Formats: sequence, structure tokens, C-alpha cells
Amino acid sequence: MGHFIFTILRIVGIIFLVETQSIVLADWTVTKRVDAMTDEVRKSAIIKNKLGHTFSIYRISPDGEVWGNFALAEGTFDQVDWKKPPIYRIDKHKPNDLESKKRLQEMGLGIHAYEWEPKWVNFLMWHGKEDEGLSDSLVQLMEGKRVVFRYYLGTGGFKDTSFPLKGSSSAIAEAIGISAKVDHSIIQKRKNFNHTYTAEYNQCKNNMSTFRECVLKISNCRKKSQQDIEKFKSCI
Repeated sequence: MGHFIFTILRIVGIIFLVETQSIVLADWTVTKRVDAMTDEVRKSAIIKNKLGHTFSIYRISPDGEVWGNFALAEGTFDQVDWKKPPIYRIDKHKPNDLESKKRLQEMGLGIHAYEWEPKWVNFLMWHGKEDEGLSDSLVQLMEGKRVVFRYYLGTGGFKDTSFPLKGSSSAIAEAIGISAKVDHSIIQKRKNFNHTYTAEYNQCKNNMSTFRECVLKISNCRKKSQQDIEKFKSCI
């Protein structure tokens, strides 16, 4: 995953071309790629800053999860540290630390949320179901003005780089197939549900000997309840 951003794939000396189209929306670009082998269409909302670093948002499959990709420019010697994932912040909102996604994945709960290479990271941003509400980070990206990424270096220290969000709403909506206008009533419903879920999650942490089993149970109940608080409570 994430490798579809390349438009040319070389296998045993044979070049398979991927048809590429681009739509420019303010500072953002929507790219459309059709795999020559499968005819699968992939869209991505992407922006490149003056340093050549890029940030993109895309679905991993039709109606599937939505992921983000932060990539360093090819010309830089910098590499993203494996041990300490990047942090990103949209406007004055609370920073999003990708360490939590890395840690969650490493707990062995069957959750796939983070991928790393020296020059880039992929990370889960949203489950992809619009009728259940967008994630906070996706809403902030669509309604914000700027996102700043802080990436840590394997040699020590960190660097900050930023991307403007002008045109992000239309580009993201086009790329992942959702409405460009955010429905805040659905988002509030999701927040109420997440508050209930978080309370149960914190209860699980009270007994670390049964933590894994407890989290698996409430996670399954979360899927079954479909954002219905009463169904969730009955399940657990």
C-alpha cells in the first residue's frame, strides 16, 4: 500500500504504464491512476510544499479505509525515524501523534494503522464510512488553513514542515468520494459514541492482565453497534 503513487512499475525489465490524470484544485491536486493490469482506479488528493515534501490522502480500496501519506522529498538526506513517528497539527487543534497508531498496531490486536519507510509514513485516518461521520482529523483538514508535520530524525532532533489547506476540502472529497460539505450533526453523534467507547477502554486499562481480551470485546461490540450507544452498552 502507498506504492501506487508511482506511475511506472518495472517488473523483469517490462514496463507497465499506469494511466494518470490530474485535476488541480487550488494548492491541491487530485490524481487519478488506472492500473494497466487490473483496470482498478485509484484517486489521491496530494499537495507538495516548497521543500518538495508531499502529503496525500487516499482510499486503499473502493469504500475502504482512508489513509494519509507523508513523504520527504527525494533530494533530501533526511530520513523519518522508525522509533519515534511524526506528529502533525492542523491549525490550533490538538496535535495528532502517530505514535499511538504505531503502538496500537504493535499490541497484536489485528489492527493495521501505520506503515514506515525511511522516506515516508502511511497512517490510518478514517474508517471510510461517511454515514458514521468523518474523523476529527479529516474534518480539520477539510476546514483548516494549514497542517504542520514534525518528523524526527534517526540521527537525533526533529524538523517541521507545513502544507497549506486551501482547496483541500474539494480535493479530498473528490479523491475519496465524499461530500465536500461536512455534516456536523453526524460528527457530533460519533463523538458522543466515542466518548462512551473511550470510557469503556479506560476501564479495560484498570486491569492489564485482562486488557487485551477486554479491548477485543469492546472493539467487537463497537463494530456490531454501528454507532448506537444503547446497542453498544447492551453488547458489553
